[in-house]
This record gives sequence, structure tokens and C-alpha cells, in this order.
Amino acid sequence: MLNAQEIQGKIHSEIVALLAEAELPIPVLTGSEILNKIGLSSLLLARLVIQLEIEFGFDPFEEEYVISDVRTLKALVDAYVDMAGRAAVAA
Repeated sequence: MLNAQEIQGKIHSEIVALLAEAELPIPVLTGSEILNKIGLSSLLLARLVIQLEIEFGFDPFEEEYVISDVRTLKALVDAYVDMAGRAAVAA
């Protein structure tokens, strides 16, 4: 199981890759950023969630979380960390 720091790192790298592909400015990511303020449109956010589901093997927005409630990078990371912990307990 990945730890919180590894999950955060993977999410950050996927965001950077998406922003670079869209030729958008790449900010320094600290966690407090509001997702749409760093350039993650709804389309890019959907692509991010799909990529993270492939990477992690789960989507926290299928059952536990509502994507529209996740506004900051920290909240996004927290959703994935929480679901990774639940998956580890269930295994």
C-alpha cells in the first residue's frame, strides 16, 4: 500500500503532466491550491481522476466522496489517502 506522501507525490506529478500537456502554467504545488485556480478545468479534473483510478485501482468518487465538494488539492489528496487506507483494511 502506498503511504500518504507517495499518494500526494503521484497526484502532484499527474497534475503537472496534465497542465504541461494543456500548455498551462505549472505552479508550485503545496496543497492549499484551489483546483480550478491552478488550471484544472472540469475536463482536466475528469482526466486526472481517470488516470488516478488506473494508477491506484480505485476511485473515491464512486461511493464515498462527491467530486464537486473537493475544491482544494489537499482535499483531493485526502480523499485518495482515505480510500487507500480503507482498501488496505478491507484487504
